[in-house]
Amino acid sequence: MDERAPATDTEAMEAGSHIGALRGLFAAGLDALRTRLDLATVEVELYLLRVVRMLLWALAALACALLALVFGLVSVVVALWDTHRMAGLLGGTLLFVVLAVIFGAVGARTFRQRPSILDGTLEQLEHDHRDVKGIP
Repeated sequence: MDERAPATDTEAMEAGSHIGALRGLFAAGLDALRTRLDLATVEVELYLLRVVRMLLWALAALACALLALVFGLVSVVVALWDTHRMAGLLGGTLLFVVLAVIFGAVGARTFRQRPSILDGTLEQLEHDHRDVKGIP
């Protein structure tokens, strides 16, 4: 009969060390993943705070500018009420249309130039990927 010899203590220790090594590798991978997720969370929070702050300042500036323009336009219309009231109203309307186009263009340019949301996390993951492959 072809019976296998019972496993010796060294074979059992080698199998246990392989399992322990795999567990350690798995734990290290989970720790690295958790670190990267924490980094992504912080980046998203900072990005959202930056966006909210930018929107609040933009809204405040826009509201003040529009109120100033409205009061200026009302002053012009009142001054021209007896002679050229339609010209004053059409000029004010044209002014607001031009300002809307300018504000829209500036807002679109600002939106295109914003940094990507997870640049730091993606950069760190690329660094980890190079480290795993052994590329300097």
